[in-house]
Amino acid sequence: MLAAASATLGAAWAATPAHASRLGLEPAHSPNAEDISTSYWVMLGVAVALVLAINAALIVAILRFREQRGREPSRFAAGRGALRPVVAGLSLLALAVFVFGILTTTSARDVEPSGPNGLGAGATAQVGVSGASTTAGAEPSTGQTPAGDPTAQSGPLVVNAIGQQWLWRFEYPGGRPGQRTFSYGELVVPVDTAVLLNVTSTDVVHTWWVPALGGQVEAVPGSTAETWFKADEVGRYPGASTAFSGTGYPVMRAWVRVVTVPEYQDYIERLDQDLTEAQGFVEQRQLEQAQPSQVEEGGVP
Repeated sequence: MLAAASATLGAAWAATPAHASRLGLEPAHSPNAEDISTSYWVMLGVAVALVLAINAALIVAILRFREQRGREPSRFAAGRGALRPVVAGLSLLALAVFVFGILTTTSARDVEPSGPNGLGAGATAQVGVSGASTTAGAEPSTGQTPAGDPTAQSGPLVVNAIGQQWLWRFEYPGGRPGQRTFSYGELVVPVDTAVLLNVTSTDVVHTWWVPALGGQVEAVPGSTAETWFKADEVGRYPGASTAFSGTGYPVMRAWVRVVTVPEYQDYIERLDQDLTEAQGFVEQRQLEQAQPSQVEEGGVP
């Protein structure tokens, strides 16, 4: 038994730490993520306080009313209304939690304007509300982004996040007529900028979740959900889907790379050029493949 216990302790000591069992959350780098973190710690504190109070009351009751040798146990008789203070206290606590939840949820849904170091500054918006203005000319219900200069935003930077088996496609505003500027797997956004995501799916249900930048949002085929974030620090933030979507689910990851405004502008310009060159190459290949058939139809040897 001693050898078995020693081996178990040795294996536990040598094992890699399981980060999934951590008590706290990822450090928040967006205002809505901070609201979620605050809610988490407040509710955890309330739950711990309730557990301690209930167990303390049970221990006091056991010590006070237990039976001892040579002494008859005390008896407790409660009259009408004896539990009213307890019920009133718990009711006030439930009401306080309810009000706190409404205020925190409203704060998390309100899209803050971009900061002084972000890509422009515009009016605030609110996600998840029918008819709320998200940006000039955008219609979140259709998942479309307005064409034009992506560096001249009058509101939040609107990006379409489209889930599919088993990766994410990100469509940025702007681009040439008839052509979208997009990337796969990694979303690049400027720092200190309000980013509004139109989240949808082309096949099955996926989940958009980057813990450092906000909460989970379901990507459902045929509908568009909205979420937002405003990253306060340059860096690369990992995310993952929490909804099983098939055999390739373990490799479905999302990354948000936050860069400075000049770096974002250079990235969008370079991405647009690369997509234009790729489209030109495809069109040239299609033209070359179509020429032999046209020659044969014309009767030219």
